[in-house]
Amino acid sequence: MVNLIQRAVLLRLVGDGMRYQDKVYLLTKLIDEDPDSLNHQVSYRSQVVPANVQQINLTFAPNGTVYNATVIRVYGRYQADAIGFDGEYVEGDNDTVHEIQKVSQHDKQTAFYIIHNEVILHGE
Repeated sequence: MVNLIQRAVLLRLVGDGMRYQDKVYLLTKLIDEDPDSLNHQVSYRSQVVPANVQQINLTFAPNGTVYNATVIRVYGRYQADAIGFDGEYVEGDNDTVHEIQKVSQHDKQTAFYIIHNEVILHGE
């Protein structure tokens, strides 16, 4: 019975690794010591986690507007203010930081939504 449980746990871990094949940086804003300075820039604390990253078209507004979005799904419950993508994120360079517009938490998964732009359908 113990071997069966160990195999089930191992399969679960391997399966999660396959579903979460990407890597992202979950960024949390740090308290700013001088927010009124002329060269003010937000600072972040980063945490690297495995993730599933997908580009989708998403109806996000009550009026039916469609947006081009990126959904980042991570296993577990997390909180973040922004996301940095592996291969793009540079610590200290806020041009490589993507603000999160929506967070949803499910049973054992957190999904972060980043909206890029509105999709124009049929020349509207």
